[in-house]
Amino acid sequence: MFQILRTFISVYETHNFTRTADSLFLSQPTVSSQIKKLEDHLNTKLFIRNGKQEIVPTQAAEFLYPRIIKMIEEWEDVVLHIGNDPDIRETCVIACTKTCGIHLLAQIVPRLIETFPMVDFHFPILGYQEIVHGVEQAKFDFGLIEWAERSEHLNRYLLVRDELVVAGDPASNYWILNENINPLRELNDLYLRKKNLTPTIIQTNSNEMIEKLINNGAGRSILSKRVLTDKIPYETLNFENSRNFYFLTREEIIPDLFQEVAMFIRTALEEKD
Repeated sequence: MFQILRTFISVYETHNFTRTADSLFLSQPTVSSQIKKLEDHLNTKLFIRNGKQEIVPTQAAEFLYPRIIKMIEEWEDVVLHIGNDPDIRETCVIACTKTCGIHLLAQIVPRLIETFPMVDFHFPILGYQEIVHGVEQAKFDFGLIEWAERSEHLNRYLLVRDELVVAGDPASNYWILNENINPLRELNDLYLRKKNLTPTIIQTNSNEMIEKLINNGAGRSILSKRVLTDKIPYETLNFENSRNFYFLTREEIIPDLFQEVAMFIRTALEEKD
């Protein structure tokens, strides 16, 4: 049954029987047969074909997916711990955006590893949408993101309110933008339109690079007040002048130790605000 459930997870995530067959080293007829067995067992349709290749999950599949993730995670935790040394080390993956990693998480990591010496922590830096999807799919244990991202499969906790400002020399005719479309880029575009400004644009694909350029006096941009050095002038925004940092977890955290990790992170970061 667990093989069938893993096949369901792969089909749900890839929307494709062929890619599932390749990733699980199965034949495509075997994948189709396993999905059919699961549908017969549940007496419901889980996927609908949309053209020749794409497979679209039904509402039943949407309901089933996070619950199967939890079932497999719980089973793997049981297998890991039964008969093993009670002092076995755990691995905890906390995915975060660059801003959250550098300006929030890094500040509490010394206390975190001291409090949980039997946990090996991983801190991948990713885009916020990739983090949301990764936590949903149990690829990551927790996520730290800025901006709101709703998901019916996740719990979202507000950690820190972040003030956004127009930073840099007001006399500068250069404006620094992220070439990738993201909420902060959209806010910069909105500000320029509202103020009817047509500066010379400098573009980069890194928010960290924007922060470095601003702090070295290269131009202006809207960004977090917390990333500025003391010498950089800034002015407050008269609209949408804040964003929130959020901590993401799945609806249920396994093992119990990770509930303690989650509570520690939330409490420590809320204290930092």
